[in-house]
Amino acid sequence: MQRNLCFRWTAATAMLLFSLSARAQEPSYRLKEIFVPQTSEFTQQHPGGSASFDLSPDGKTLAVEFGTQEPDMSIGAWVALWDVDRQRLIGARQVDRDIPYLVWYVHQIRFSPDGRTLLVLTGPQLAALSFPELKVLYTFEERVLPENAQKQMFIEGFSVAADRLAILEQYDHNSDHDRELEVKVADLGTGKVLARWRKPGLSRSIALSPDANLLALTINPAPWGVRSIPQGADNIFVLTANSGGVVRAFNSGYAAGNAEFVGGNSTLITMPIYSDFEPEDAAMLWNLKTGQLEQKLGYAKYGLRGGMSFSANGALLAVAAFWLNPTDVRLDRNTPRGGARLLLWTLPKGKLVYSSEKLAQEYDFGGLPMNLSWGFLSPPILVRMSALGNRLAVGGGLISVSSLETAPAPPGK
Repeated sequence: MQRNLCFRWTAATAMLLFSLSARAQEPSYRLKEIFVPQTSEFTQQHPGGSASFDLSPDGKTLAVEFGTQEPDMSIGAWVALWDVDRQRLIGARQVDRDIPYLVWYVHQIRFSPDGRTLLVLTGPQLAALSFPELKVLYTFEERVLPENAQKQMFIEGFSVAADRLAILEQYDHNSDHDRELEVKVADLGTGKVLARWRKPGLSRSIALSPDANLLALTINPAPWGVRSIPQGADNIFVLTANSGGVVRAFNSGYAAGNAEFVGGNSTLITMPIYSDFEPEDAAMLWNLKTGQLEQKLGYAKYGLRGGMSFSANGALLAVAAFWLNPTDVRLDRNTPRGGARLLLWTLPKGKLVYSSEKLAQEYDFGGLPMNLSWGFLSPPILVRMSALGNRLAVGGGLISVSSLETAPAPPGK
């Protein structure tokens, strides 16, 4: 969770966030900043830190999950909705309180594809809210206490597609005796559990295909932080959502942090785990019919890792993350050594059409990129693209919403 000061940045500082300059390869897209919610009155009245955010499918609403410190010093969670065009708050609701101090709790907020439901994972609780009323429709809860962490499953993440919700649960990451995960598949409208199955291993992510018939899991057969996957071992699994039957399994070559379906059921993209910073890291696109690597998207100077988001038709891919300078590993907090970058590709050609220079000072990281003061990891750099592919929300402690526009053709071209 961010300190209260993170919401007292001036509007002028916030405007610097998306001073993203074009690179020499003549990008064909540009970003125009629309809105920075942390300059609003609401965030001044509810100090804390943004844990996750999402754009509505039409790009007109920004939903933010905030971790807050309550008057009784407990940790709570709020959801706030902003009208992006009018730059004003249109709804807010507290969705959880008395959250235990467990730093491995995952936080996530996502709109359903039709934009009518908002799913909010506060850590111990996953709540389905109606949009825009923010009425609680149903909840799933695994409120794990520290003394029971290795004996009880907790919610690691979720995915939503079509009319289905898939929930991933597993034991404590540090537990070696219970390397097992459980997947629940529920009806999105009612929360009724339609299927439940277990599988050995620990997963970093879960993703439903657009029609919700398939499900992708990353299960790296090595302890957290180990980079390479042994030859002959599979770490990417595509399964039937209802039964967990394996449709395709393959080795991505690296410890994968996440895997997502792109544009349909036939292509999967994998990304390196969010703990290595190597120039050879790349996103990989796999043909699920053949199990073969179709395309490799890299970034020569810094490598590629982090959060990714797609337009609904799979034509645009955005990746955002922080990059550390591997030549400077000092842990002082006075000299920033890394920063956030945003990259944009067109698919299926895999053409890099936009890349940012280092973002503003707020995105520089001194020392470790986390804050454990209230039992929360500082939010990573996330990116969320509207379904139409016309808007992007990018941020961590500070969030900026921008329109994505086609840049004018260079002179003489």
